[in-house]
Amino acid sequence: MLVRKATEEDFTQIHPLIIKRTEEFGLPTSHVPNIKKLVEDYSSKPPKFYCLVCEIDTRIVGYLIYSFGYCVYVGRYINMSELYALATLRKEVQLQLFTEIINISLEMGCFQLEWVSSKNDLEFHEFSVETGATVIPEEDGYHLYQLDAKKVQRD
Repeated sequence: MLVRKATEEDFTQIHPLIIKRTEEFGLPTSHVPNIKKLVEDYSSKPPKFYCLVCEIDTRIVGYLIYSFGYCVYVGRYINMSELYALATLRKEVQLQLFTEIINISLEMGCFQLEWVSSKNDLEFHEFSVETGATVIPEEDGYHLYQLDAKKVQRD
C-alpha cells in the first residue's frame, strides 16, 4: 500500500471513485466535474486543490482532497474536503491517507487541520473522533472537525 501525491494521469481512476462516493450520498452525479476539469483545476497555478492517493499494485483505492486556508489570528491551516476509500479497505486506507495529511500539515507549519462530514456518516464520525479531533456540531446536518497541530505533536 502506497500513499503519494496524485498525478494528472491518476484522475482517470479518481473520477470513478468520486462518482461512487457521490452516489453513496444519494447526490446527483451531474454536478461532479469531469476528468478534464479536475486535471485543469489540479494543475492550475496555483492549484485549486491538492490530492493524495492510496494505491495497491497501481490501483487507486482511496483519495484525499485538500486545500490550504489562512486565518489572520493564527496562520495557515489545511481544509480536508474529501477522504474516501473503497469499502473493503476503508479503515486501513483512511488511516494511511490521514497520517500523510497530518505529516504534510506539520511539515507546512499549519496550526490546524479541519474537515466537515455529514452527521449521518457514523463510520467516518467514529474515525474522526478516534483521531482526537474536536467535534463542533452544526445545525444543518453536518459536523465540523478540527485537529490542532499542538495536539498532533503531543500524540
